[in-house]
Amino acid sequence: MSSGNMKDIRRWYGVPARRGWRVRYHGPGKAQMGTIKSARHGYLRILLDGNEHMGRFHPAWKLEYLDEAGGVILDTRQEKMPG
Repeated sequence: MSSGNMKDIRRWYGVPARRGWRVRYHGPGKAQMGTIKSARHGYLRILLDGNEHMGRFHPAWKLEYLDEAGGVILDTRQEKMPG
């Protein structure tokens, strides 16, 4: 995929996704922290803390994008998944 994929995700979904940024994923069970590693085919590839393999996550669904201090920049949990 092109190097512009992350830029496309930011534009398409209006999220502040950047390689290396921290996120909090609110999936089944408890919230998990993770790091954005890359983007591919319109999805983010995120390495959740304590996991060995990256997962594929929709950029605008069940994610909180965090600043360096851990504050929430954008919370997508209230948004309906596009689609």
